[in-house]
Amino acid sequence: MDCNGGKNMVTRRICILCTLLVLVLQLAEAPRAHALLKIDKAANDILFSSDEGTSTCTPASATSLQGDDNLEKILRFYIGKGLTLAQASGIAGNYKAESGFNPAVIEGGAIAPDDYTPVNGVGFGIAQWTFTARQQPLVDLGKSTNRKITDLSLQLDYSWQEMEKGIGRFTLDEYKKVDAPDEAAFVFHRDFEVSDDSREAVRENRMNPAQSIYNSYQASLGGAGTASSTGSSTSTASTAACTTSTSNFLDDNSFKIYDQCDPQWGSQMYASETICASACGPSSMAMIITALTGKEVTPPETAKVSHEKGTSHISGSSWDISEVLSEHWGLSWTHIPESEVSVAKINEVLSDGKTLINTSGAGSAPFTSGGHFITIRGVTPDGKWKVGNSNGPGGLEDSKKEWDPEYILSMMRHGNVYAITKLAKT
Repeated sequence: MDCNGGKNMVTRRICILCTLLVLVLQLAEAPRAHALLKIDKAANDILFSSDEGTSTCTPASATSLQGDDNLEKILRFYIGKGLTLAQASGIAGNYKAESGFNPAVIEGGAIAPDDYTPVNGVGFGIAQWTFTARQQPLVDLGKSTNRKITDLSLQLDYSWQEMEKGIGRFTLDEYKKVDAPDEAAFVFHRDFEVSDDSREAVRENRMNPAQSIYNSYQASLGGAGTASSTGSSTSTASTAACTTSTSNFLDDNSFKIYDQCDPQWGSQMYASETICASACGPSSMAMIITALTGKEVTPPETAKVSHEKGTSHISGSSWDISEVLSEHWGLSWTHIPESEVSVAKINEVLSDGKTLINTSGAGSAPFTSGGHFITIRGVTPDGKWKVGNSNGPGGLEDSKKEWDPEYILSMMRHGNVYAITKLAKT
């Protein structure tokens, strides 16, 4: 039908009505199509899924979080970075005042959508970053790690980057000298947040909440998981025989830590992903093989053999990678039954100074939320564990720390614990 050439008025009206109907239908369809595009899983749900018997590798720049709510996740994050509960509570007290622990809050109380772009002069996020100089690096980090700007783990990672490099008057070295939660809240506000709050408001809205947070979590998190925390009595007692070990696996200068995202190989393919994204299993085994054989065996070498022998998967490695790669490089392996996995058992295995543990787990550092392989390389004289972690620069720092064994054990996959040695298997 030619709507422009007909002389019949009725026909023209019918044409016009038909055209309008088509336009209405097109407009009605558009929102539904857009809505379908919005119905997607969070990036973490896609990147970090894993099946039983395999461990996926979280991208090295992403941090996993554990806790029942945002407050606990915040505390565990900073404790995992080496701060005390008092220092973590000081930060949390400030975040409570700034955002109520909600990473999507915009100054004034509005909730930001996942695709929000921060506005210069308007606070945003758990710390209420206000100006472009501090907002843009957050945006950039989100893009580079494929995380939404409202993602709590993204904002915590970014906050830690700021703290490590120093921002304004804030330095980690000075902050770590503070040992009381209310004082920590005062210092964090003065040097990091720098709001216009009066001293009275700082005490009421930041310092007092920090003390309350500390009191609430002292029993459950007061001794949690870092070089600064105390080990359990079980851990110390069960390692008395380990202190005379002649192993150099505890020596950070002697034990080779590989970074799976090293520019030399990070972009090389492993299964359907890159070595950086998913080859934590081969990277952990590369550390073990290098240490036990005395020959430098790198992640791309172990990744190649893993793939050829069928232990690589879509985004990670199957647990039998420890068996396959050990045998390929002439090492002996023993699978520790799940029912026997304990701090005492692992300490016993490590006590000869000639054995290393390859395992995986899910949770906070040194693991990741979707699963990550690490090496347990020895027991210190005071009962702490040293690990080898290939997870980027953060993994290197994790490898320098001494960890509470019970903390590591609580996140380990107990079905995937292998003792590997250069001794002949009997």
